[in-house]
Amino acid sequence: MKYLFIFLFYTIINQVCAQKYQPLVEEGKYWIYQFLDQPDGGACIFNWTEKAEIHHFGEDTLLENIEYKKILNSSLKLTGVMGSVKMPFEIDRTKVMGYIREDTSAKKVYVLPNELMYDLCSEVLKEYLLFDFSLERGDSINECLAYYIYQLRDQFEYPEIDSTRYELDFYGKSRKHFYSFGYFDQCNFWHVPGYIMEGFGFIDGPFRGDINRELITYCEGTLADCNIISSTKDEAKDAIDIKIYPNPATEFISFYLDQHSTQKVNQYCIRDMSGQLIKGIRPITSDINYVIHTHDFPSGIYIIQFLNNGQIVQSEKFIISH
Repeated sequence: MKYLFIFLFYTIINQVCAQKYQPLVEEGKYWIYQFLDQPDGGACIFNWTEKAEIHHFGEDTLLENIEYKKILNSSLKLTGVMGSVKMPFEIDRTKVMGYIREDTSAKKVYVLPNELMYDLCSEVLKEYLLFDFSLERGDSINECLAYYIYQLRDQFEYPEIDSTRYELDFYGKSRKHFYSFGYFDQCNFWHVPGYIMEGFGFIDGPFRGDINRELITYCEGTLADCNIISSTKDEAKDAIDIKIYPNPATEFISFYLDQHSTQKVNQYCIRDMSGQLIKGIRPITSDINYVIHTHDFPSGIYIIQFLNNGQIVQSEKFIISH
């Protein structure tokens, strides 16, 4: 009887602890990725590591009397002839890719993206609800989450939650899982998962990425705990000022890069929303108005990426509507 009592006691304690809400938006969380080189036209062919980065959360920032945390994107140094991530992870530079806040009482996460965020759901600097961790079985997921998963922007009904349960994640931590929406795994890297996890997001982190992005590891703790070295040159920079017009477009889009931009850009390319390269890397210089003919582009949403020697500096969405 004594042992039965002890067993029941610890079972109850574990259940209570497991059901405590786990916030997503906290400093000291690091999602570490590598991006593999993808040849033009090679949909699922990948070569060496072309870059690596960390997504994490920075200091509190007050925007229009609302408190957010900065969403930080830190690039990592590579080593070796073919490119591999340097160990320990060494931060090269850090940029602000948007802002995030969490209503822990309502269990909801809101995002305010800037031009650097690879984002499907919102206009730049317009807040949207990404995760709602208060959902129960039978509740419908929100529009943005449905769009992330299905790209069903203009549906009247969105998929319902099939079940919720506490399970160990792939790092051994008990989290609440919300199951609903099947599973899609393109090239084994870009995931549209069958569930989201409280305190974590999708199976590869809170934010979507390019098709060639692979989650190397996830870590919670200090920089030392997570084997990360912070460079003295770290500087959280906001996005460069590049405007795409007209947007939506039909026959062409145009853009202009100001020579006074603090971020250096010398290339651009265009991808569709699946990450497929539509127009390969082209050189650009500042103070020239560039015109790209789009009459052969199918109607839809596209991403134009601005690069510095092959490294993505900023991404912008534009719409083609014929």
